Amino acid sequence: MSAKIPSVSQLSSRIIRVLGMNPGPMTLQGTNSYILGTGKKRLLLDTGEPDHLEYVNNLKQVLSKESISLEHIVLSHWHRDHVGGLQDIYKHINPDDATIWKHKGTDPESQSTDFMPENKTLQTLSDGQVLTVEGATLRCVYYGVIFIVIINSTLK
Repeated sequence: MSAKIPSVSQLSSRIIRVLGMNPGPMTLQGTNSYILGTGKKRLLLDTGEPDHLEYVNNLKQVLSKESISLEHIVLSHWHRDHVGGLQDIYKHINPDDATIWKHKGTDPESQSTDFMPENKTLQTLSDGQVLTVEGATLRCVYYGVIFIVIINSTLK
């Protein structure tokens, strides 16, 4: 059995992990999402599953405690436990100024936008594209059929 992961962890001065609160055989203790950067506007990597309000409340508390907001929301791939919480985040946190990013993928399932909040536009990440917030620079590298890998040499 592995050590229990706290629902919120400061992994470094630039990375806060928020556990998805969705334990299971595929997610283990829960899907991880990450708040990246050091400034007032940060990047959120992945959004957890739908209807996990404990996760959304934990995310909301971190944003409030740190006095930060979201500039970018990056969806690493189309799996429900990575994109499904997006509507709940918009309903309960309302990060209206955040840009939502996802690589288009090549398979039909990755083309779905069912997870998107109403009146929001999904921006397409390109292979090699760079996103920057204060304290974090991320580069999208397309990997396989549906996944992206985020490479960030600044996150130490």
